[in-house]
Amino acid sequence: MTQFFTRINNGLDYMTESQGNEPGSALFARIAQMVEARGVDIHQHLSGNSLKLEFADGQRILVNFNAQTGGVWLAARNGGIEFAHHHGHWRAPDQSELFDKLRHTIEQTIASNPLNARAPVAPIPQAARPEVVFYREETHNHLLRNALILLLAGVFGFWAALRMVQPNPANDEGAQMPTLALGEPETNPTCETDFPANGSITVFPGSGLRADGPNDPEITLKNDHSYPMLLILSAPRSAIPALSVLVRARQSTALHLPAGQYDMMFSSGSAWCNPRKGFSDGHLVKFDKSLTVMMDKPIQLAMQSSGAGKEEFQLFVHTATPDVPLPEPTFAGDGSMEVKRAANGHFYLPGTIENMPVTFMVDTGATVTSISSTLARQAGIRNCKEMQFQTANGAASGCIALVPHMTLGNFELNNITVAVMPNMEINLLGSNVLRNFQISQNGSSMLIGLR
Repeated sequence: MTQFFTRINNGLDYMTESQGNEPGSALFARIAQMVEARGVDIHQHLSGNSLKLEFADGQRILVNFNAQTGGVWLAARNGGIEFAHHHGHWRAPDQSELFDKLRHTIEQTIASNPLNARAPVAPIPQAARPEVVFYREETHNHLLRNALILLLAGVFGFWAALRMVQPNPANDEGAQMPTLALGEPETNPTCETDFPANGSITVFPGSGLRADGPNDPEITLKNDHSYPMLLILSAPRSAIPALSVLVRARQSTALHLPAGQYDMMFSSGSAWCNPRKGFSDGHLVKFDKSLTVMMDKPIQLAMQSSGAGKEEFQLFVHTATPDVPLPEPTFAGDGSMEVKRAANGHFYLPGTIENMPVTFMVDTGATVTSISSTLARQAGIRNCKEMQFQTANGAASGCIALVPHMTLGNFELNNITVAVMPNMEINLLGSNVLRNFQISQNGSSMLIGLR
């Protein structure tokens, strides 16, 4: 089983699209209202049909409205996706909705750096100038007095304005891009001079954790990121580190952990500090999904680059399951087939992608059929458009391709859209293929035939 993890928070308050066509001006006005309602420091820059959202750490989200095609392009550092207007909703090819996707991307960007969660900077009010009352008198002395009062009022107003804009040293810490605090904050952490060897494990005092139990499940770490990475494990809902392990770039390591749940934090960079802080030129990134370790089920953690930056990576968690023979389908004369439910509760169907044999797991909740990048490469699928997908566990990077020919049992299909996903172990049969068939289920059996 493969799970995709991204740096996001759950529990978002999603906004749905209003009815009717929405030109660029109304679209950007609605986005501006949504951004302001979020209540964080996001600067909005509107230029023609392009809106740029800039965050406190410099990250940007771009929304571009194409007046000729009527489409909207949403781009962030993890990629871009195009939306078209259909029946009152902005929809992408994967059926994700524009405002849901934008809100999700904003939350992901906020969660990637604590600096992005700061409140908006309030505008500096104009210094109140004292009201000067002029008395109309005929004497020269009174005119001179009034002129002097006016001059003093101007000097006082200028001095008050300088006081308002003068920086407060106590509030300048937000510009330092702080990392997520682990336990007691380290104002002056002691950094080591030597870079540890690959696979170096540190068990912190008082954690009671072990990493060498021969009977504990094996955890393999595979770092395909361009930078070395430090994994820090802690107890659930705790920021106090229990154990950390270093994996150098393009290398792997393994350890054994007792069964249980662990919160995961990562540090990536090039300037090593220590096993608690990680890298002095990086930030600690905490994932919102806990790592569940079960007896007799080895786990692989695969870190892959999703961009050129130190913190631009994705985490894939593979949980090994024992190989169990899948039920073979039975075929009728009209080509229909019946398949029994497997021991894990799912239905599996045989097929091919460009004559390459494949076993699909039926997933009625998936909009698009998904295959692994390995299968796509073996089948000779080359033309693939990069996209971001919404999975059950958050956003994941992949691409969309068109399969000229595929089979499902004895049935043949042409020009089928598939999502190609990296590190995918199970090929999913989605509703874009299933809707071509008449499907019925009777207890533990599924019958598939032509409509």
